[in-house]
Parts: sequence; C-alpha cells; structure tokens
Amino acid sequence: MKRTVVRFFLSILALSTLAGCDDGTNVSDTARIRVLLTDAPSDYIASAMVDIGSVELLPAGGGDRVVLTDDGTDGEVDLLDLQGLTTELLADIEIPSDTYVQMRLIVESASVVLAEGYEFNSGGNTDALNVPSGAQTGIKLNLREDEEGDEESAGVRIAGGETVLVVDFDVHQSFRIQGSPDTPAGINGVSFRPTLRVVVEDVAGSISGTLSTSITDQSLEDLVVTAETVDPGVDEEFQSSKATGVSEASGTYTIFFLAPGSYNVTVGTPDGVTSSPLSTEVTVGESEDVAGVDFELVPVSG
Repeated sequence: MKRTVVRFFLSILALSTLAGCDDGTNVSDTARIRVLLTDAPSDYIASAMVDIGSVELLPAGGGDRVVLTDDGTDGEVDLLDLQGLTTELLADIEIPSDTYVQMRLIVESASVVLAEGYEFNSGGNTDALNVPSGAQTGIKLNLREDEEGDEESAGVRIAGGETVLVVDFDVHQSFRIQGSPDTPAGINGVSFRPTLRVVVEDVAGSISGTLSTSITDQSLEDLVVTAETVDPGVDEEFQSSKATGVSEASGTYTIFFLAPGSYNVTVGTPDGVTSSPLSTEVTVGESEDVAGVDFELVPVSG
C-alpha cells in the first residue's frame, strides 16, 4: 500500500518579447507560460480522478486576473497515472510581464477507485466525491519567494528568463479514507478536501535522508516524511504549509520543491513505533539540497 503526494508542475517559461524603442531601449512586455501536471503513488487508492477547470494568475495591484486556461485537464485525469517525471500539459500561452501575487485554480469534479482488495461497505470500489464549494469557485494560492510570508517576499515577478512555479497537490491529505478496512464497519467512503501549496522552482531546495530500524519485520517502505514550515505566512483556505515525501524500500526519502525557510521534519510511524529523533528542524537555503536528515524507527517505550 502506498502513500500519495501529487505535484502540479506549473512551468512559467518567460520568453520575453522585446519591443525596440527609438532610443534603443528594449522593453519586456510579455512572457510565455506553460502549465504541467505530475504525481506520485497512494494509500488504499488505485485511481484519484480530478477535473481541473480554469487556472488564473492575479497580478499585484488588484488588476484583472490573467486566464491561463479555461479547461486545464480537458476532462478528468487520473493523478496516479502522472508519476515521476510524467506530466500533463494544462496551459501554454503568453501573458503580460508583471508581478503575480496569487494563483486561482478550479476543481470541477473528483472521484476515486479503491486499490485491489478494498471496497466500500456499501459495495463496489468506485465513488464520485463531493467537491467543496470553495474548490469549485476557485482555490486561491498566495505566491511568494520563500516561506517567511513577509511583505517583501509577496508575489513572483514573471518577466524575462525562465520562472517555474510548482504547485504541490498532496493527495494523502486531500483524499481521506472514512472508516477502516481493518474493522468490521469497513470503509464508509472518501472525503475530498484539496490541499495544495505553491513554490518558485528556481529558488526551491529539497530535504533527503534515510530511515533505519532494528525492529524485526518493520518495513521502511511507504512511510510519509513531512516537512512543515516553522513560521508560515498567511495561507488561503486550501493552501498547505506542509510538504511530504515517501520512503523507498531502502528507507531513503526526498522531499522536493521546498521554498527557502525553516522546516520541522517528522516521520509518520505505525502503532507501537516511534522515531528517533521525534523531529528535526532543518533550514533550507535558496536552491539548497539538504541531505543526511536521518531517523531511526524504534519501539515505543512502555
């Protein structure tokens, strides 16, 4: 069984259009934007289908939103088909060069198919999910260069060169199993509450490490490692201050696309097991890959 972290790769390729002036000055007035989508595996869920509608950016100063696309996924797309470097193109247009302070994304529908061997207590393994009204009218994600959330870091300048925004859609948090397959009542259903975050790829770093244990028969695979911002800024309703990674069979893990800032790193452990240390505070610098953030799984002491 696998845990899930879904990532939207919002690639803003700023290929500036230069307008020549009489005095020889060049003025950049447009930038190219491409929006891509990718994903990773899930717990209990074989398919996590979403239909993404419009994707928009809000410029600083409260001007009109820039519509990147009216139909991002062109119907439902299975997030779990988009793993590793596999991506789905959501938009590819030119936009005005500007500072953008917020992204708005609409989720029109969602559904799930349970993994093999699991079914709902009402029968079957497929369920159409209720999308919260806020997600239907538009998920708002504040844009900033780092995790401090202060006035100076608000917004992202899109003009010239290349800028990449990464929107991380955490399916493990967004699709929650109601009930338990390990009880007689079984699985009642799946609740859907989109949980996303957005970072600037050019300055983002990562945290990696290894899980180890001397506990007999304790698997090191598919454990969720979470990096939570120590001092988050102001987030919108569906915006998250957490990023997650999933461990391999060897115990190695990596949490990608972390904005510069300080994070508390923890490991989700099964009943009767804890980690040493319980948490580690890690500071990620601009474009820094922090390695060696290791944990040992140990029995809970009586």
